[in-house]
Amino acid sequence: MHLILIVIYLLACIVCGMLGRRTSFGFLGHFLLAIAITPIGDFLVQIVARPSRELREKLKDLDYE
Repeated sequence: MHLILIVIYLLACIVCGMLGRRTSFGFLGHFLLAIAITPIGDFLVQIVARPSRELREKLKDLDYE
């Protein structure tokens, strides 16, 4: 039973990493943050997280067209 909970927790952390891969923290940053402060806490961080430089440049290019 404990192993199942650990696997579910790690899968939730992986999902957090995948959702945060286009932010300034990236996949690894959000994955580690989710392990440290729980996936729910990481989702809250992702709400206010800054987009990655690559994504910001793409959005800036779209504004000029």
